[in-house]
Amino acid sequence: MLPRLRDFVFFAFVLTSVAVRGSASPQKSKLLALVPEEAQIVAGIEDPHNPASRGRLLLVTHSSNLDFNDWIAITGADPHRQTDEVIEVAASSAEGELHEHLLLVAGQFDRERIFRGALENGASMGEYRGQGVLVVEPFARERLEMNALRWMVILNGRTTIFGSPVLVRQALDHYLNQSGPDPLLLKRLGQLHADVNSWNVLMMSAPMLARHVAPGQLHAAWTHILDGADELTIGIHYGSVDRVDFAVHAVSSQSVSDLAGFLAEPRIVPAALATGMRPRLQNLSIMQRRVCGSFVVSGKQFDTWLASLDIRRSSASNSQSRP
Repeated sequence: MLPRLRDFVFFAFVLTSVAVRGSASPQKSKLLALVPEEAQIVAGIEDPHNPASRGRLLLVTHSSNLDFNDWIAITGADPHRQTDEVIEVAASSAEGELHEHLLLVAGQFDRERIFRGALENGASMGEYRGQGVLVVEPFARERLEMNALRWMVILNGRTTIFGSPVLVRQALDHYLNQSGPDPLLLKRLGQLHADVNSWNVLMMSAPMLARHVAPGQLHAAWTHILDGADELTIGIHYGSVDRVDFAVHAVSSQSVSDLAGFLAEPRIVPAALATGMRPRLQNLSIMQRRVCGSFVVSGKQFDTWLASLDIRRSSASNSQSRP
């Protein structure tokens, strides 16, 4: 049996099924209205259907990766499916930290064809507040990693909701109650430049954040950025030169001071990166226990670093799967 920790560690996630280049501020996403207020990880990316563009969701849980891969498999019954945007969510519950997971996808989907194909392959139908719900059994290939039922709902052929029943219910409640986006989530996204291609918002206690950023996933020097932090917002703009915007909220003034000193030291960050990435820090600002700024780095160097994270993730997964 694989350790449950695998569901909780952050992994670099490469979104290979769609090409992405954000064209609008993340605050304008229509999917944000479906994100539950209890969310502790929210990650988003857009697809303007430009074959030359690219992008990644950097910080998500392993369960979110499984949801996305299974969503691809289930909706494969629709040859004309179109994806415009993806948001992934993780939240804690009585079952454990970051145990619940939710996938939101905007686009165009043939609900009848997708549901018919799933029912032929062992899924069943349920209902919640008058909405038809596809009940999906765990896939055979992942039963050692995920053994719970998931729900899928497709709204008006334009929005897919898929994941843990508790979060799917909350997302549906938001939709049926015509709720707007969480103002706090909008405020956090407002810290990013409007031209980011993908973004992540992490909101949890400092000890919990420290527990769930695995040393094997991020280089040790980068984890200092999260020392004493209870909130992290990241936005990435991809190009020949990539820009990583960040906003970190610390729980104490001392944590802010330590973080600012670490970031401002010009020799520490470049020397600590094993892949030879040489980021330049820009626009560092400090205000009310919040540190904001941007790293600018060669697109090729950033790709190499992300690839190294994926290799580490695969190595960690393989070692954990051994008896």
